[in-house]
Amino acid sequence: MTVKIYINEDDTAVFVCPECQKTCVKNVKKYAEMDRIPRLKAKCTCGHSYEVFLEKRKKFRKPTELSGIYKYVPEDASTQEHTGIITVKDMSYTGLRIKLQLMPRFKVGDMLWVEFRLDDANRSRIRKKVVVKNMKGLSAGLEYSSPQNHDSVLGFYLFN
Repeated sequence: MTVKIYINEDDTAVFVCPECQKTCVKNVKKYAEMDRIPRLKAKCTCGHSYEVFLEKRKKFRKPTELSGIYKYVPEDASTQEHTGIITVKDMSYTGLRIKLQLMPRFKVGDMLWVEFRLDDANRSRIRKKVVVKNMKGLSAGLEYSSPQNHDSVLGFYLFN
């Protein structure tokens, strides 16, 4: 079993033994500076060994499989407005990663509207304006265009 651990702003990580739940804070600066972080072996004082994956992301990302749509409204009149179907693959408090069904006509830096329903008890509707931060094939990383400081529905969903 591989345990995911987040690297803190001070380049430390809190290791939690999956066997006994003991915690240990370690300096992981040498790994945080690498382009690609290797999987590590950790050994607890209880004797249990486990594999660790260090995550460099600033915010927790929740894996999802949510259906939705996007709408692209171009800033210039030379490109036509269009919509498409998406699957939200993961989300955080700052953005989300989507998978598209067809190659998009938008590019990095463009603004989109995305709309989808959470799989929570209320099937909460999420509608956000986002900016395209990165693209690879049919996958796109999106960042919310405004802070999520007061989105209690999204916050509750992410951490439950």
